[in-house]
Amino acid sequence: MTKWQLARYLIEAKKNIDTLLYIKENQKLLVNIDLRARFAAACQQFYINCCIVLDKSFPKGKKNICKNEIIASIYYERDKNAAHKDEDYKSQKFNTPDELINILKNQIQEVRGICRDFLPKNITLDFVPHDKELFRFAHRVNPEIENDVYKIKYPLSVFHSYQLSEEGQHYFREFDTSKEDRRVAKQFGYDYDQMIQQRKVLQSVDDIREMTEQEKQRQAVIVENGLNSYEGLQNRQDFCI
Repeated sequence: MTKWQLARYLIEAKKNIDTLLYIKENQKLLVNIDLRARFAAACQQFYINCCIVLDKSFPKGKKNICKNEIIASIYYERDKNAAHKDEDYKSQKFNTPDELINILKNQIQEVRGICRDFLPKNITLDFVPHDKELFRFAHRVNPEIENDVYKIKYPLSVFHSYQLSEEGQHYFREFDTSKEDRRVAKQFGYDYDQMIQQRKVLQSVDDIREMTEQEKQRQAVIVENGLNSYEGLQNRQDFCI
């Protein structure tokens, strides 16, 4: 596993903390879902992701790195509660969500530190209160509305205004960027129609493992900026990985 492939799991663990931060700050918008279960699921996935980073970095060194009390506590949570439900499991002690979140932040920082030689040097842990799914649920953003938001917020991504929904066409009927899109493409020496057909969109980083270098050159990765700045940060980290 390459450094960047390993970084994927570290960032996924970071996003598990982001989910906890979002739940903590938006409980009133999420009262009709089981937040306790969501909180527990995010914590369990956090420990699984952290242990993937540790296991891949030290495939035969678990006993040695567990001399570190923080690392040992991470494995305890993974082995006793996340991956299995052991009867002798004793849960972590905390009084508030903030206390638990701070525990997790400290643990992931320790993972990053002990695995630093196996991770990209420029990887960062930028915690933001955001969860893509819960954000859309809380603000009633369905796929149609989300698509319209993207079309208006990022007009250069629109080829024809008729791509908007019927409701969007009514509210943004004067919105049309097709001529400008073609002009910009031509200005930089691109044939727009050909440009959007030349490459295949890479759906998962796992897909590149069995590709030749020539096949990799024909792939494209779409960078989605997201509905807000927090989501944009998460998306750009995913894109880099």
